[in-house]
Amino acid sequence: MPEAVAVPSATQPGKQATNGTSAGGLPVVDTIPDLDSFPPTGTPIHDKLASWDFYRSMGSPRRVVAPMVDQSELPWRILSRRYGSDLVYTPMINARLFVDEASKKSRSKYQEVNFNRSCGEEGAEVIDLANGSEQDRGEGSSTDTDRPLLVQFCANDPQTLLKAAEVVQDRCNGVDLNLGCPQHIARRGHYGSFLMEDWPLIFSLINILHINLKVPVTAKMRVYDSVEKTIAYARMLERAGAQIITVHGRTREMKGHKTGLADWQKIRAVKQAVKVPVFANGNILYPRDWHDAIETTTADGVMSAEGNLYNPAIFADPMPAEATPMFPMAPALPFPSITAMANEYLDIVAALRTPTAGSAIKAHFFRLCRPALEVHRDLREMLGKSRFDPSKAGEARIESYRAFIAELERRLKVDRESGKYDQPLETPLPGSVSFLAPPPVSADGKEVEDAHRPRYIPHWLAQPYFRPPLPVQEGEAGDESRKARKERVKETKGLTEIRDIQTEGEEKLEKQEMDLAKAEKEQGQGQDQGRDQAATASRPRSENGDAAAAATTADGAARPEKKARVD
Repeated sequence: MPEAVAVPSATQPGKQATNGTSAGGLPVVDTIPDLDSFPPTGTPIHDKLASWDFYRSMGSPRRVVAPMVDQSELPWRILSRRYGSDLVYTPMINARLFVDEASKKSRSKYQEVNFNRSCGEEGAEVIDLANGSEQDRGEGSSTDTDRPLLVQFCANDPQTLLKAAEVVQDRCNGVDLNLGCPQHIARRGHYGSFLMEDWPLIFSLINILHINLKVPVTAKMRVYDSVEKTIAYARMLERAGAQIITVHGRTREMKGHKTGLADWQKIRAVKQAVKVPVFANGNILYPRDWHDAIETTTADGVMSAEGNLYNPAIFADPMPAEATPMFPMAPALPFPSITAMANEYLDIVAALRTPTAGSAIKAHFFRLCRPALEVHRDLREMLGKSRFDPSKAGEARIESYRAFIAELERRLKVDRESGKYDQPLETPLPGSVSFLAPPPVSADGKEVEDAHRPRYIPHWLAQPYFRPPLPVQEGEAGDESRKARKERVKETKGLTEIRDIQTEGEEKLEKQEMDLAKAEKEQGQGQDQGRDQAATASRPRSENGDAAAAATTADGAARPEKKARVD
């Protein structure tokens, strides 16, 4: 294996760029390392496709489903491909957990959950869902695929990342490095967007994969406040060996209720500055938004995350010219039936041999069914109690979810036939106003009166989710707002809310990281204890057989005073 390349210090002098303004209104200046201060890209040890040849080998994908923790799992990838997605990523995988040396048992479990190789379906060219196995495509058989596929890892150690990527390289088209996760868990684990201050480390992470893997490496980044720094950052990723760069047009601070609009102009600037393909990420809420994104950014593909979760047919193109069971109000409203889509997803889950995490199913349904659950709020509890039974096979594993969808469909049929919801309600139901009557401007800043951005979509159709900003209120207004929140919590006590599953994937991964840290600590303590025992056995004995009073190490040197272990 080639030695790691020498990379410049993060504090090495370079260009300066204005990076927004300080609280006092003065410009904040960042130092940008010179591109030439980084080593040459280097030549891979394996013959593999690069840049545009790699992009074309995957069919020149334009519609891309993002890597999403506990959400872009195998059945969801299959469902998304059926409705127009050209390329799909796995959920983000923690490289350190994936090759955990502290515990073989926990490593095996984490690998099976996050990229199951034993069933032979993840990364398969052909999956026959008639019997849940990979076979040659046969006439009349129900076949799907898990290609093209990029496997995404988060990491902060090049050797660990390489070891993890080598496990999956034969079951995917490429490996992606997560440089965009803005969540607390990424800060604590020092990965994702929290590497943005350490360009030398990022260069090493990408370059070691570029040099040593059999498949290409790609990267997904966030932007800086400064356009200049954003461009320099992307060029550094390209020099490190990234063959495709995905640009999420939001900064690290733009998340949750502070998400705001992605900056398509910064994505366009990156596209014009690098020579490799670029995917644009951000502001994809309506089925036609990806066309606007390509036109504005000139990107080579468009990635959707939340837009896909709330409507897995967001990339469906062309839409049916008339109504179908899946698109009952097409072509006027190009949005799929919630229950038809949910049942198709369950069909895939039941047919696969690869187990699907119950947490993934539940999270998908809370998002997909969100509009209907705003009207039929009591059904949240039924969904919250639904379970995936891994001890059973096929339909038996998901019967509680089928029962939930059947009851939801029964109620939605009554709603459709009543005609009550053909237009917005004069008096919206509590909690549903922000959903049934979305804001007058969509995420890309365009008026929703545009033909493909209807202001009203009936609650039985999958549709965009508008995350409301948190109001800044003080004094009596703030007190009244807090009182209203308490009342809402009281009214919905015992029910599962959409916000309850927003961080479920993050919390799940955080627990796994904490378990790994605990195992490593116990392993280290065990090694310390073993060394102490070996040293004690080798000490000279006094006449009464006790260890000599003068403590020595195994090699006879004076033993230093033992200090408390710091992890």
